[in-house]
Amino acid sequence: MVDLYPALKPVCVELRLDAIDSCGRAVGAMHASTARPMACAFGAESMWYSFAMNDPAVTVIEPGTTVTCIISFINHDGAIQAMHRGASVLFGDGACTRGVIRIISFD
Repeated sequence: MVDLYPALKPVCVELRLDAIDSCGRAVGAMHASTARPMACAFGAESMWYSFAMNDPAVTVIEPGTTVTCIISFINHDGAIQAMHRGASVLFGDGACTRGVIRIISFD
């Protein structure tokens, strides 16, 4: 079961979960109900934007796979200023990266 966040704006993305994180550790499956990932936008300085997996059709993402799904940024307005449609950004836990998000559309 995925707890959806209806008050948050949807963002359609292609999300790739790596098998190995940037610290060299094996990456476990990402469960929508417990994951607390952040996307890293690089500008004048890097900024991490928390997001929730907000797609009832995608409950688990296995390492080494790519899925198209809906996420929602907690700070949607800040995220759309830092990232644009078509951008590819790293995501992880704020300390190391675990994959890449490609923004398809801000709905």
